[in-house]
Amino acid sequence: MFTPRFSKDSFKLPFALEDIDRYRFRIERMLIMPKHEQWLRREAFVRAAYSSTMIENPTISEQEVEAAVKAVPALGIAKGRQDVANYARALELVDFLSDAEFVIDEAVICQIHWFLMRGIEDTGLKSGRYRTEPNWIEDQGVKVYESPFHVDVPMLMREFSLWLREDEDTHPVLKAGIAHAHLVAVHPFVDGNGRTARLLATLLLQRYGYGFRKLLSLDAFYQRNRDQYIHVLRQSIGKTFTADYDLTPWLEFFADSVIVQAMWLEGRLTDWRMMVEELHNELRPYGLSERQVDGLIYAARVGYIARKDYIDITNISPLTATRDLAQMAEKGLLMPEGAGRNRKYRFVRRSEPSEETKQRKLL
Repeated sequence: MFTPRFSKDSFKLPFALEDIDRYRFRIERMLIMPKHEQWLRREAFVRAAYSSTMIENPTISEQEVEAAVKAVPALGIAKGRQDVANYARALELVDFLSDAEFVIDEAVICQIHWFLMRGIEDTGLKSGRYRTEPNWIEDQGVKVYESPFHVDVPMLMREFSLWLREDEDTHPVLKAGIAHAHLVAVHPFVDGNGRTARLLATLLLQRYGYGFRKLLSLDAFYQRNRDQYIHVLRQSIGKTFTADYDLTPWLEFFADSVIVQAMWLEGRLTDWRMMVEELHNELRPYGLSERQVDGLIYAARVGYIARKDYIDITNISPLTATRDLAQMAEKGLLMPEGAGRNRKYRFVRRSEPSEETKQRKLL
């Protein structure tokens, strides 16, 4: 059976795991309205789909990502981005599997890969099936990693699958990191190995209670630190596949990535709660309905709201949405811009945010 090797005497890992548990404790107990949490989850979902794809496809711009993230509650993935759309669907599968009783094994890994590769016009990608030919990783035309011989892949994946099913002693965060690195090391598919590995790690974190309310996006961290991410993976798995490679450098980096993103998430949720509380206090004198307040919270976060957005987040009729938006505009809380289907309502701040909020935004 697959036996991961890493230093049990690592000075860094025990302290990192303690920090992760502290962030987990605080984030899990933050009070966020369920409907608002769904908005934030959709943002994290879209950002993860773009960020993970950008690691292999750096032609996607940050501006496109930000525009997609703001397109909540719609999925916000542009037409023509088949690879991003596929990652989003695979992530939906991961979210479903993390809450279900499915065993995480070879079949699940192949299913994730099938979702990632389906509909892409390269018939050689063999979605959901192991490669039947040699494979390696190149960087600017130079071979930097040689994966195991393709004949050995089924056996290696079977052993890996047994470990995923039977290991109960490894800390969930370390187990997710090990799974991530080992899938990259085995490189069982023609393409999409890195994305499959990141999704498998996400699945394991969410399944074993370290999903941070499904708001944690490690993909965004890897995309921002792409060179270091690739370097540390190479440092651990080496230049040629061996069964006893040392996972210690990678696991320390992986634990750091969880800490950094958990820290960012805690700040994000704190900012969100402060904004919502300030807006509720600010809007109380206007006699608005709960759905109108939700619409203004959405507009404050994005900067504007369109009628379609308002209908989506409140689930009301177009006629009622038009009337609500007109009332908020009459009260000076929204400023209409454009006409017809292109009309948007820009949020108008009625009071200055608190000094604490200003300082947090500067940070």
